[in-house]
Amino acid sequence: MRKAKLITVMCCISITMFFWLIPPSWGRGPWHWVMTLRQPKIKDAMINPTALYIDPHKGNYYVVDSGKDRLLSFDHKGKLLHIFTAGDELDLPMDMTRGPHGNVWVVEKGKNSLSLIDLKAKKVVRHHLKVDGRKIYPHRVELSGGLFYILDKESGDVFAFTPEMELEKRYSCGDCSQGFIDFKVYKDILLALSMDQGGTIYEFSLDGQLKKRLSLDGRALFPVSVCRGPSGYFYVLDRHDSRVLVFDKQGVFKYGFLEFGSSQGQLYYPIEIRFDPWGRLCVVEEGNARVEVFAR
Repeated sequence: MRKAKLITVMCCISITMFFWLIPPSWGRGPWHWVMTLRQPKIKDAMINPTALYIDPHKGNYYVVDSGKDRLLSFDHKGKLLHIFTAGDELDLPMDMTRGPHGNVWVVEKGKNSLSLIDLKAKKVVRHHLKVDGRKIYPHRVELSGGLFYILDKESGDVFAFTPEMELEKRYSCGDCSQGFIDFKVYKDILLALSMDQGGTIYEFSLDGQLKKRLSLDGRALFPVSVCRGPSGYFYVLDRHDSRVLVFDKQGVFKYGFLEFGSSQGQLYYPIEIRFDPWGRLCVVEEGNARVEVFAR
């Protein structure tokens, strides 16, 4: 009996020590859950959220709910503010941004357009883009420095258009077969991600010159989104492994965090990541129909 008790105690100690010794690359690492952006009414819950836009001036979050053809706005504490459908005219919205006058621009998959939602006139103006006579199939959009940056789903290239929808720049990986799957624009660079060879990060100057190419060394199963953190580190979202991978400025892997699941702080078919103005990491999840926000 005493021997059995001793074995039980030793097993408990071993298990406790095991969890103490788990490296920070497991679980959430140095990050902790802050809040969840979701529709509080279950019957009206989001379906297939695909993108997040953060207004740097108002400090509000805007979630694109593709499954229900609508946009949802939240304040910086996660409180639902408004649900917007543009008069039920949106058709499979995928991504969005806001212009300097408050107008909303939406990538509509159902219309294959970059659509202007004129809030004052209460109308939707759709732009069907072309390059060299070929249709552009918008997938992601960013607005920076007065230019619209559009990821073309067919070619995998990123195109920069003027407000008059004239082509200004083109960003291409050149040596990858599938093109880019995601990108972000910052003050001085355009950051893009391809899935070739297990994932590669491309860093361009805004004049179109390739400055850096960083391989993920096959650490990601299915990389779908990339962003740059406040410290300059690169964050890559792995959709199939439900993890965020962190690389330093030279592309050296540092750690990974988060895991598969539907509980608070877990991920299920995530699709996009980006940082908010307060240095918090936001993860859009299609599977869990929510946006999870984490802080260090």
